[in-house]
Formats: sequence, structure tokens, C-alpha cells
Amino acid sequence: MVLHRRVAKVGGSLGILIPRDIAEVMGVEEGTPVRLSLVGRQMVVEPEDDSLPEASFRRSFSTVLRRYGPAFKVLADFDRRTADRPPLAQGPRRKAGRRPR
Repeated sequence: MVLHRRVAKVGGSLGILIPRDIAEVMGVEEGTPVRLSLVGRQMVVEPEDDSLPEASFRRSFSTVLRRYGPAFKVLADFDRRTADRPPLAQGPRRKAGRRPR
């Protein structure tokens, strides 16, 4: 979901209004303490209480699985294939700089 908002002056600071439906999914309401962090040029807003309601977690997790599910399956298949193999035997190491003749 992408929404566009304008930054507004609020006292001596700047503010952006959070739409009600997004606030509900985040589990925040007026007075809820939030944590702001920067990731590159993106601002992340999250409640200070990191526990998400069960329904919000399930929605978020299903979104991740829809988007990255095929990649997770490839990784799991690779892990299953390599789990049964013995570790690679490591032979003696040679010193850098000279090739054996």
C-alpha cells in the first residue's frame, strides 16, 4: 500500500498524519509511544511495544510469504540437500605466492 501525504508544520516541528486504517493495523492510537528510526532515507515508525496483535502478525507474515515464499522454498530445498552431505574434507593448505611444481 502506498499513500501520499504532505508534511505539515506543527508548532516548531514537522508532522505527517497517519491514516486511521494504518494506525489500526499498527496498533497505535492517540498517546501511543512510538519509536522512529531511519533506514537510509526512509523513516520507520513502530510502536515502542514490539508485540503485535495476533491478527496483525498473521496479515504481515502472509504478505511476506506471498512475496518471498518461492525464495524460502528454494532455500529450504537447498538446505535439505546439503544437510545429508558430509562436510568437505580440507586438504593441507599451501602458502600463497608460490605454485607447486
